Amino acid sequence: MPIHVFVDETKSRGLLMAAAYCPADDVAVNRKALRALLLPGQERLHFNHEKPARRKRILDLIAEFHLLVSLYQAERETLMDRQRCLDAIVRDCAGSAERLVVELEESTYQHDLRCLREAARRHGCYETLRWDVLVSKADPLLWVPDAVAWSWMRGGIWRQAVAGFCQVKQL
Repeated sequence: MPIHVFVDETKSRGLLMAAAYCPADDVAVNRKALRALLLPGQERLHFNHEKPARRKRILDLIAEFHLLVSLYQAERETLMDRQRCLDAIVRDCAGSAERLVVELEESTYQHDLRCLREAARRHGCYETLRWDVLVSKADPLLWVPDAVAWSWMRGGIWRQAVAGFCQVKQL
């Protein structure tokens, strides 16, 4: 079954990139479920700005999706470390994913495009993997790696809430 992968990061204490793997057949229903959580006037969910009760509700919904989230961590937040994370994400999804969506980071946009293109060539999926770099409000499934990355880095009960569907990957 084709897979879509959604990527976001947190930059607290280094760089942690989260890549959420979603079966293509589940993309539309999961997007609809996430949009249903938006409050009036809210364009997107941003985990850092949510209250604890809302965070719990969001994570409970994400857990129902039965997704796998791969985590890629670097000790520093440099362009080289970002490149290493993106390369590892492409490496790991090359054989199974048909689409990769990375949340737009304005300051690294051109760098990210170049890294994705080079990684797709290096890992033999340039012709089979479509990638996009989008703002988070453009695709609700980008809210999943945002929530998971925040929870993982926060630790404690938040990490416990996502640990069951996360795996830490090597760069």
